[in-house]
Formats: sequence, structure tokens, C-alpha cells
Amino acid sequence: MIVSGLLFTGYTGICTASEPTMVISDYQVRPEVIMPGGTALITATVTNTAGAASMTTKSSGEFAESVTETKDINAYIDDVQLFGNGLQVDSGDYRRIGEVGPGQSITLTFMVTAPENSGIYFPELHIATQGGRSLKYPIPVNVNDDRLIQRNPAIEIRKEFPDRVIPGESARGKIILRNTGETAASEIFLNITSDNQEVSLTSPGSVHLGRLGPGDETPVNIEIITSEEATEGIHPVRCHIRFSSASGRISEQNEEIPVRVTGQHELSVSAVTTDPVRVQEGSPFSLIVRIENTGTGDADGVKARIETGINGTNEAFVGKIEPDNDAPAVFYLQHAPAGDLSIPITISSRNEPAILRDTIAITVSDKPGLPILPILLIIAIGTVGLFFWRRKGKSV
Repeated sequence: MIVSGLLFTGYTGICTASEPTMVISDYQVRPEVIMPGGTALITATVTNTAGAASMTTKSSGEFAESVTETKDINAYIDDVQLFGNGLQVDSGDYRRIGEVGPGQSITLTFMVTAPENSGIYFPELHIATQGGRSLKYPIPVNVNDDRLIQRNPAIEIRKEFPDRVIPGESARGKIILRNTGETAASEIFLNITSDNQEVSLTSPGSVHLGRLGPGDETPVNIEIITSEEATEGIHPVRCHIRFSSASGRISEQNEEIPVRVTGQHELSVSAVTTDPVRVQEGSPFSLIVRIENTGTGDADGVKARIETGINGTNEAFVGKIEPDNDAPAVFYLQHAPAGDLSIPITISSRNEPAILRDTIAITVSDKPGLPILPILLIIAIGTVGLFFWRRKGKSV
């Protein structure tokens, strides 16, 4: 008798997996320092640090084999609540948030109100996940207390530069960097640039200053040159400063040096005329002095003054004279003595401290006398007439 048998094969499963782990990966308090009675926002980032689960199933029997299956492990968050511990929690009680996948995060924000007393407070964040697990995390909050304020360097810039630069000329100045903070600033880099082609740097544009301790300062010399076509106005030179603190924090700031480009006027006497052209002794006349601007800038508020000792006006207001233009200063005079006169003249402007002093010359003719020949002719005619008149009387 032949007995046949059946072979039954069974399977057993073996599962290996890591548990989901929730952590507070980051938090922020804004503002960093709260005034007593003030409000702030606390933002916390909750992250699931678990990876994927590996599940392996194995068969038993003559032909045993194994199959491995990988799947994600999600964490289910039930509730998140912030306990003030001295702060008043105004909003941010989260219920049944849901699943968070491996490596994923969620951000939660809470609003709190500070008490009236200054100090360091530790509100506690409670996170409850499915399965009864929970996480508690204290968050320090500064209420007007300087014990947790980080001491940092602070760079202050003082600028010493000429009040103005004339087109086509160069100018030298300096900026002084001073550390007004409470800790040292290191790896200080200064980058100086000009975006305008009318104003360019002739000194190095990048400077490495190294280290500045609290209260230390260092000067940096700057030299620029302007083109002859530079327009009048403010041309900014930009300064970018980069430095690091003792904690490794990198700080950057931007400053500007205002370069004021203004032309410089040059005044001179271009012509002197009179009206009438021939001035006679004792007669009134106008003295016209034309003032020319041969410089590169406007001459504002130009006025002229003469010293003659002659009756009339001795001061004339001209006003504004633009470059390559002239304008008249007119003086009304009378009772000038005969002869060649040298008249001192002073010319000034409102926007230039320098004063032009010069001398102009005019000629005053003698007062004309009675003509001799006409007088002699009149006398002769009168004498002849008188002779014939007397002769006629005797004949009668």
C-alpha cells in the first residue's frame, strides 16, 4: 500500500521598525525682549525624526523564503498646548492636528502676554501623540531682563570729507570706523564703490581691517576724482561693511558718503562803457561795468561797489551770472571832475567768500568854453553897424 502524504507549508512574519520620535527642532520668540505687559509670538517647529519601517516576512517549510516590505512610519499628534508658567497664553491651543510623516515638520504659533514683572520665564510646550506618548519642552522668554541679551559689536561710521568738490578736480577724505558695541568685531571688510562715472575712486575699493575691540576706531583714507563734465549735485559713494562677532554671527551694514559737486565761478571785468560815450565835466552820465563769469559754476548774488568820491550811486546789484555769461553793473554819476579817473571796484558774490578787487578807468572832458571866432565876428558886425548908425545921424 502506498501511502502518499501532503506537505503543508506555513508562513511566519517578522517586523522590524523604528518608533516615530517627535522633537522641537526650532523655536523663535518675537520680539526677543518683551516689555512688561507687552505681547509676543512664540513659534515652534515640531519634527518627526523617524525614518521608514522595514517589515520582513519569512516562510517556513521545505522551500522557505523571506520577503521584505518597507513603509513609512507616521506620527499622529493629538493635542498641542502651551502652558504659560507666568505668561498669559492668548491663543494657540491646537487639537487633533493629525499625522506627520517621517522627516516632516509642522509650525505652530502662540500669542502670549508678558506679566508686569521683569525676568526670565519658561512657558512649557506640551505635545501629546497617539498611544499616550507626550513631549514637554520649555521655551525661555525674556521680559525686560538683560541677562540673556547677547553682547554684540556695533560699528559706527564718521565721515570727514570736503564740503564740495569742483568738477575735474580730486578730493581726499576719510571715514572713521568705531566699535561702539560691548564685544570685539573681527574680520572687518570695507567695500567702497561709486555707481556714477562722473565720480570715481583712485584709492583702493576693498579694505580688510581685521579686528576692532570695544571702543577702538580706525581711519580709512579715501580719494576720489571727478570728471570735468560732472554735474552739480550730490553724488553718493557707497560703503558696504561686513564683520563677525565673537559668536560667529555675520553682520552687514551699508553707508553712503555724499560727495557734493559744485562748480566754482571766476568773475572778471570784461568791458567798461559810459552813456553818453563822451563824458563832460559836470554833466550826469551812466557808468556801465560788464562782469563776466569764466568759471564752471553759477555766481549767485553778485554785486559791485565803486569808490569815486563823485555824486551818485556807488553800489549796484547784478544778481546771478551763469558760466560763460556776463551782466552789467550800472552806476549813475554826476559832477565828475575833468581828467583821467581811476576808479577802484569791488565785486563779490553770495556763494564765494573771495572778493575781486580791480580798477577801471574813464576820461572826463573839460567843460567847453565860448568859441573865439564867432565872438569876434559878432563884435565886428556890431562895430560896423554902430559906425553907420552914427554917420546917418550926422547927415540928417
